[in-house]
Amino acid sequence: MTLGTVPETGALPRRGRRLIPAGVPRRGEVLAVFAVTIVVGHLVFAPVTLVVATVLAAAGKASRWRLWWLLLPAGVGLAWLLARGPGSALAGFTAWPSGILGSLHGQLAGHPAAYQEHPPAGLRLAWHSLPAQLPIALICGAAEAAVLGWLVWLQTDEWAVPAPRPGVLAAVRGRVAAATIRAGVVLTRDGCALGVVPATGAVAELSWDEMSGGLLITSDDSRNVTLASLQVVHAALRRRKALIVIDLSDAADPNDTAGLVRALTAACLATGTPLQTDGSTTGLVASADGAGAGFEEMTGRGAQAAGGRGGASASRLWGRAREDPPGSPRAVRAPVDLHQVILERSAARLPADSPEEAARASADLAALAQHLRAIGVDGDGLVWIPRGELMSAEDMATLLRDAPAAGLSVLLGATSPAAAADLAGLVGATLALRVTDPALASRLAELTGTRMVPASAAAALAGMAGAPAGSWSPPGMPTMPAFPAPPATAMPRATAMPPATAMPAAASAQAAGTALPGVPAMPGTDLMRCPVIPPRTLRALRRGEFVLAVNVPHRRLIALGRFIPARLPRRAEPPHRDKSPYREAPPSWTAPEVAGS
Repeated sequence: MTLGTVPETGALPRRGRRLIPAGVPRRGEVLAVFAVTIVVGHLVFAPVTLVVATVLAAAGKASRWRLWWLLLPAGVGLAWLLARGPGSALAGFTAWPSGILGSLHGQLAGHPAAYQEHPPAGLRLAWHSLPAQLPIALICGAAEAAVLGWLVWLQTDEWAVPAPRPGVLAAVRGRVAAATIRAGVVLTRDGCALGVVPATGAVAELSWDEMSGGLLITSDDSRNVTLASLQVVHAALRRRKALIVIDLSDAADPNDTAGLVRALTAACLATGTPLQTDGSTTGLVASADGAGAGFEEMTGRGAQAAGGRGGASASRLWGRAREDPPGSPRAVRAPVDLHQVILERSAARLPADSPEEAARASADLAALAQHLRAIGVDGDGLVWIPRGELMSAEDMATLLRDAPAAGLSVLLGATSPAAAADLAGLVGATLALRVTDPALASRLAELTGTRMVPASAAAALAGMAGAPAGSWSPPGMPTMPAFPAPPATAMPRATAMPPATAMPAAASAQAAGTALPGVPAMPGTDLMRCPVIPPRTLRALRRGEFVLAVNVPHRRLIALGRFIPARLPRRAEPPHRDKSPYREAPPSWTAPEVAGS
């Protein structure tokens, strides 16, 4: 069984329930009489409360805020009541009903004074005292709006409840979290910060335990995959984890490889991590004898120059590395000892320009994992494969099986839809940015878990071809048109990966209660299993938005997150190994002279 198994479906969703059942005789007349009684009672005793409750209920429905926001007007009313005095506030609140009842009493009793003025003096006095009802009206109106909102929620099916919008506190919290991450605070207590969750403003965190089963980052844009991967790499280097990078070169895009190497070197330079390079394909300053080599001060002009040589997608953000000529004596060409990398908590890059070199790097990692397990040592490292689609399926499966047992987390990047669909079933966590391939979107949607929805909404949620446009929209999302059917021709895929085994998420909409292909229906109901995150949501993600699905060690889902890249720190004076205190010779010691000797 793979790590990416679809979680079991939870309890059945809540159905809407009415306080007065639909089968009650003359139900409509009863509700009409009840509504008229409430309105007339408010007009007689508390008209300001009726206005406040109506305004607050309309504002809550338009904004889709949670009902907790009604505590704000209630708190304002309570503070106003205490400042004015409970007795004075109560007298102002009862002035209007006293005037109304006094006028009605005079009319009914036939008092001559009641006909002398139109309107009576008591009624005119009560009219001018209406603003005095505001302190208590704010409290009562907020309570009535909350009760009305609860009644609307109670009568609505769970899948049809609109998703709440983030409020002011969530917006402020999100801005603070985003500014903190941009400043370079990428580490959290248990893992790394990927961005923020717009719905709550919280930090979108990925813990190291959740990465123990492997992490797949996939998108159609290789730049998005690289930036998200570098965020995790940056956090691992700041955490002093050992880093091993298997750089599978892509002959079709050599500039992207150069940009990735520059960004990796910049991250190691900024965090003080020695970077070793195996082979002679790189001329970057990657010191194996000290973290200080190449820590020269980098200016903005140097960053622009680095970005102008190709592969600027990653280096423009992190570009602080400097490139040496290929024949530079500082370029490291000696093979890397992976055991030394684990021992010294350093970083190593293993370039693989051919399938043979990729197989050798995979074999070295397998031997390292076997040795660490044999001696009972936790490697506490990160293995990063930026282009997972270029590694053979057998080597990838072996690495994902052996590395976690040795304490080595595997970070995979993939842009090929076929490779990403296969790798998604082998890892314990998946970070999906915007994808356009329908089969990949359906495969990733399965990893988010399942929920129960009406049969009429299953096809619309899946975004499959043939679904009626605008038939049903998920709560909190605008109505979206149906996506066109995928082309009949086979999509290009990596030669090293086997065919994808994506399962259908849902088929076209059929009659309620009829089984859909690939979507089993619940017996006796019109509910069907559907992914928590529909495929069309993954295909409609905007730039910088992502979905995180974690199945190991516990199931967790971030339905929508916003990626925030963290800036690398700048060092005023880099540490040089030859100047480190523990590298200097200890001072000579001379025995003190004893008096009289």
